[in-house]
Amino acid sequence: MKKIRLIVIGAVVFILATITSVYMLFQSDEILINFEITKFFNNHTDFRIEFEELKAADHYVIQMHDSENRKVFELNTDKTNNEFSLTNLQYSEEYSVMVFAYDKLGDYRPCKEAYTFRWDEATFDDDASIILDNNDYVLNILGNVTSKKYNIKVSDGENILIDQVLTDNSFVLSKAFYENSEKELIVSLISDNVIVDEIKLFNNMNPVSDVFITNIVAEQVIPFNDFTLAYEGGDNANEYEIKVYQGKKCIKTSKTLKKAVVFSKNLFKVSEAYRLEVVAKYNDYFKSTSVDIVMGDQIQLSPVYLSSNPRYVKKGTRLELKCADLNAKIYYTLNGESPESFGTLYTEPIEINENVLLKTVAVLEGYANSVIGEYDINVGVKEKLKVYLSPSNQHGNPGVASTGYTNEMDEMNDITNYIQERLLAHGVKVYRNNPAGNINQWNKDSNYYGVDLKIAIHSNASTNHDNYGIETWVDTNASPTYSIANKIQEGLMSIYPYANLNNANRGVKYANGALGEANDAYIPFGLLVEIAHHDYEADAKWMMENKKLIGYNIADAILKYYQIIE
Repeated sequence: MKKIRLIVIGAVVFILATITSVYMLFQSDEILINFEITKFFNNHTDFRIEFEELKAADHYVIQMHDSENRKVFELNTDKTNNEFSLTNLQYSEEYSVMVFAYDKLGDYRPCKEAYTFRWDEATFDDDASIILDNNDYVLNILGNVTSKKYNIKVSDGENILIDQVLTDNSFVLSKAFYENSEKELIVSLISDNVIVDEIKLFNNMNPVSDVFITNIVAEQVIPFNDFTLAYEGGDNANEYEIKVYQGKKCIKTSKTLKKAVVFSKNLFKVSEAYRLEVVAKYNDYFKSTSVDIVMGDQIQLSPVYLSSNPRYVKKGTRLELKCADLNAKIYYTLNGESPESFGTLYTEPIEINENVLLKTVAVLEGYANSVIGEYDINVGVKEKLKVYLSPSNQHGNPGVASTGYTNEMDEMNDITNYIQERLLAHGVKVYRNNPAGNINQWNKDSNYYGVDLKIAIHSNASTNHDNYGIETWVDTNASPTYSIANKIQEGLMSIYPYANLNNANRGVKYANGALGEANDAYIPFGLLVEIAHHDYEADAKWMMENKKLIGYNIADAILKYYQIIE
């Protein structure tokens, strides 16, 4: 009898698997399915990749990461056969290549397996100085330079000064070619007439190229809000120094390696004039640029956010629109027209029964209008929600010892246990970071898992240990995570016992590229929540006594946003 039952069970499993396979086959035009990289090869620095086509795919994203999981290359494409060139690879470094297929809703699926390879071409040592200083210069080359023929070619842009076969891993560039003259030399490493690596060297001249501010023009009036300063150029700079002047007084100086910085509105005063200066530096050399601005006399309102995930809204849903500035009026359109000119005043939730293009704006007398929000509302149901939980691994961040708070890593992992428990109880597929890893690894993993949301869970601290309250970070005010970040922030503030204190609700903030785990360039749907301050006694005590409440609250905000619970 037992044998018969096993046969019957096996037959049922086979039939169900067959039905599922047939269903997937017929639905493959509409849903993303597994696919593979079929070819990957290169001729020196020229690469070619081919992968299987998915009919449901709107486009593909090709990414390459190094052994430290840093993204070194990305290509958006609608083709399954692509060619590209790369000259920034390093000898003996291992690289991995992954392809992601995106559908029209922005959902994505990674290919089955990354392609990995080790770069075996000889390359210049990246750590070497690029300054010649009227001295003989030793070029250090990494790799086996005798396994095949390599040539060293040196030119000054007009004349070829050297072109000879490389016989050793070091090559002496004689100062006779540039001593006491202003020279920029281009040094190429060539194999089979292909440049496999190239560097520029400078003698008696500034190696830093001109730097340009790209997103702000002179005398621009900036809405009184956090804002971003972006810039380009500054080639060869190993540091950017950012300065803010009010009159002749420098009121802020910061250093960065990034090409954009975010300024807090708290640094400025309404209707005041300022000068922003960017200095691109390489050792003692630099180039600078600046722009004069005026802070507006009106504070800009926060953007409007939604109660539910716009990609999948259940038919009949009464969609709520909210603004963190509670007194603001919200105007909206459902036909793509400007909500500022043609908007309907929002007075009650909007019933959604079909796909619409929702545009929103927040308006309040005496304030600058919010940025216009734009949401493609799609009626549908998400089959399986996948979430990546990334609690802090900062073991060296201690809290107030008298409350029992040990360190940020241990306590945030405890709270994350409850987030995970709650999500799993409602059928969510949960992934979790490895504390021994780093942000690059966690972002890469979450992308490879094809998750719908990646959330970093941290607690906060301040220089003078006198700050308190809760804040949530997204990349920009146009980030796709803006709505769910507000929902999480709103939920936590509803259980925070000191919510009525000034500045307790620190709000949803914009990292503008400064945070690895809330960066739209690295993770399609990521955010970071700072659950109170572990160096402030009342906050630390609250966290220690309410871990389950906090964890469940965060999980419920996620579940409500994705309409898994009401």
